[in-house]
Amino acid sequence: EEKKIKKVVDVGCGIGGSSRYLASKFRAECIGITLSPVQAKRANDLAAAQSLSHKVSFQVADALDQPFEDGKFDLVWSMESGEHMPDKAKFVKELVRVGAPGGRIIIVTWCHRNLSTGEKALQPWEQNILDKICKTFYLPAWCSTDDYVKLLQSHSLQDIKCADWSENVAPFWP
Repeated sequence: EEKKIKKVVDVGCGIGGSSRYLASKFRAECIGITLSPVQAKRANDLAAAQSLSHKVSFQVADALDQPFEDGKFDLVWSMESGEHMPDKAKFVKELVRVGAPGGRIIIVTWCHRNLSTGEKALQPWEQNILDKICKTFYLPAWCSTDDYVKLLQSHSLQDIKCADWSENVAPFWP
């Protein structure tokens, strides 16, 4: 039987679209965190405009040092924020720390391709493109989905599922 989702954290919430959706979908309490005071205020204003302030709140907090007790959330949600994290291991450690035993962690993030057996690094042309993307969007280094799986496994997480959505999102890139 699936554990009922009662408490959600949206890590890197932006202006809170996912938080409002998740709070409504699961009838859960949702807290969104962002580094931006402007985003947190806008997110709280949007929640109030949708009469969701009793279920959703937003605050300024660091995803790498979250202000929550261990095991607080049934669902830890990170939608397109992992690529902004300079320390992927610390990022995953914090997601795991605030997640409740038996809860879920969902990470949707930009990754580079997995390396083939024997490969030590991306091809120079691939790394060049990745470097340009990181420079353009002010992003730190990326890792692969395999790297994320290994980080999650290092915390003894089970039932890890991974999917590559590149083909689905590629049409939206120039």
